Amino acid sequence: MERQPAGSEPRRFLIIDDDDLDRMVIERKLGQLEPGAVCCHAATAEDALRQVARGPAFDAAFVDFAMPDEDGLSTIRALRRQKSLELVPVIMVTGSADPVLAASAIIEGADAYLGKEDMTDSRFAWALVSATERARLRREARAKEVAMREFAFNAAHDLKSPLNGITGFATLLAKAVDGVSPQAREFAAKIRTQGFKMAELIDSMLDYAIAGEAIGETPVVALQDVVDDAVASTRAALDAVDATVHVSAAGRAPMDRLQVERVVRNLILNAVKYRSSAPLEITIRTREEAGGVAVEITDNGLGVPADLQDRIFEPMQRAHQESADGHGLGLAISRKIINAHGGRIWCEPRSAGGSLFTFTLPEA
Repeated sequence: MERQPAGSEPRRFLIIDDDDLDRMVIERKLGQLEPGAVCCHAATAEDALRQVARGPAFDAAFVDFAMPDEDGLSTIRALRRQKSLELVPVIMVTGSADPVLAASAIIEGADAYLGKEDMTDSRFAWALVSATERARLRREARAKEVAMREFAFNAAHDLKSPLNGITGFATLLAKAVDGVSPQAREFAAKIRTQGFKMAELIDSMLDYAIAGEAIGETPVVALQDVVDDAVASTRAALDAVDATVHVSAAGRAPMDRLQVERVVRNLILNAVKYRSSAPLEITIRTREEAGGVAVEITDNGLGVPADLQDRIFEPMQRAHQESADGHGLGLAISRKIINAHGGRIWCEPRSAGGSLFTFTLPEA
């Protein structure tokens, strides 16, 4: 476990539990491990979030599973959405020694799992050490992501500078050979076109590098408004292929509105790009599910082969490479955005043909 240097500020811990005695037990054990540790108590998740918002930052949090206003898994999700707790150790504490619950806690963002019935000093210390180590590795991984993002920006700048020169000279070349041979004009036009395509690819790769990494404010937003704006922004593409769109959206969810709208827009444009010979029909609807809301977008297009339904969310992967142009980054960007919101996105085939794309957002 990380020890504080002499003379430094004592570490602050947030203990979220509706039982006064249990909170005192955790505080006592923390005091034994770290004399002088500052412990703040919260009996509900709502109270905990208020304390997080007021600051100063906490160095670790203990979360009880059985809470009066919501379960501990929902509390962990809510804590992880706070920037100040995104990378700190979180330990799930529960009275049940359930391995399934332990696995769920880790999946939802806990760094360690501790049973109240067997909270010996050694187990408590191990849980805190383990959680602190996982959090340290997560911080290092985030630092590497930031470094890679900076590298991507610098590389994109270095690549686009000569590329801008190529497209610019190709434009001048096309004008210079205007009165010469048709083949020379054709070659100059192809150089210019390929240069623009390369520039688009670089921009798309930059979009992928930063997608979901800068989630802004997450106010609770009506999904109907998000879907309506996405449909409106793709109206020209929809009208160009005489597509019909059916919308039945309800519910609200915390989100960065522009980024989630971008996901819906990507899925609509995907349906347009990979349409079949039949008139295109797109249906967008929402449904409630445990812990949040799901958005479903169906189409009657070419569909996605079963062996590619997971791979299409990876960078540079496309289901139908011959039928349409593209860089294979739209779905990868969408997955990064939804993952950053604490949701999931996946694809399923439709029995009547076409695809069903679904993504989830956490509850308000």
